[in-house]
Amino acid sequence: MTAGPAQAAVARAQVLLDRARNDLDAAILSLAVIDGETVMANAELVALLLRVVTARRHLEDVGGPSTTAWPALRH
Repeated sequence: MTAGPAQAAVARAQVLLDRARNDLDAAILSLAVIDGETVMANAELVALLLRVVTARRHLEDVGGPSTTAWPALRH
């Protein structure tokens, strides 16, 4: 793979990760917060978490570990 296609693959993988993180952020922000209440993750939230993890691993596969940082540092 030459530099052009490799860079394009990394860029596509980054877009997928960004979208997954944005969707997860929106889902988390939509949760009702009631002081003292425990919030349980439903199947949809777990699916979003899995999507973020999968997208991050894909980005690492195409670009190497240096293309991702811990979510708190990148997002």
